[in-house]
Amino acid sequence: MKIGIFGGTFNPPHKGHARMVEKMTEELGLDKVLIIPNKIPTHKRCDDLADNKDRIAMCKMAFTKPKFEISTMEMDRESDSYTIYTVKDLRKKYPNDDLYLIIGSDMFYIFHKWYKHKELLEECTVCVASRNTDDNIQSLRQYAFEKLGVYIDGLDGKNIHISPLDAYIVSSGEIRERIDEGKSLYGIVEPEIIEYMEKNKLYGYGKK
Repeated sequence: MKIGIFGGTFNPPHKGHARMVEKMTEELGLDKVLIIPNKIPTHKRCDDLADNKDRIAMCKMAFTKPKFEISTMEMDRESDSYTIYTVKDLRKKYPNDDLYLIIGSDMFYIFHKWYKHKELLEECTVCVASRNTDDNIQSLRQYAFEKLGVYIDGLDGKNIHISPLDAYIVSSGEIRERIDEGKSLYGIVEPEIIEYMEKNKLYGYGKK
């Protein structure tokens, strides 16, 4: 079985997240994708992190395809959300299956700083979403060679795969800023999630 791993803060989840993981699922022929909200982000600061229960609820609204499964394994773990711990736990559960770690290019460019990143490359295939231009793809190839020692021919290197995507530039931080500024989220966040954020006064809702 081919199992995808898509972790993140999802604070909140948006259509860019869903679009990326849907594309990867189809392209790689994944049988199942675990959507794993983290408890304590280790790679970025987040001062307005929503409660675990809220992020889980919103993830269920954002990732609705039959192959997607919301997992609380990182939230349930007492330690920080280091990806290597998650992958090791999944390797014990799925010893004979192939694991695919799905990340955006922004996270890939700091992959050499990830805790035990070399072990991660041994345990799973890292699948990187890239904007679909020659310059972006070449930049990822260069980074992989210079920082990770992996030569990528075309879109594939040893345990690294690049997946070109048409541009869909949005981030959870930008969404929180839009909420705070009273701007519309139409087209970038599912309506059910907008209603949930308004009802539960998440981020900028209910502060004015």
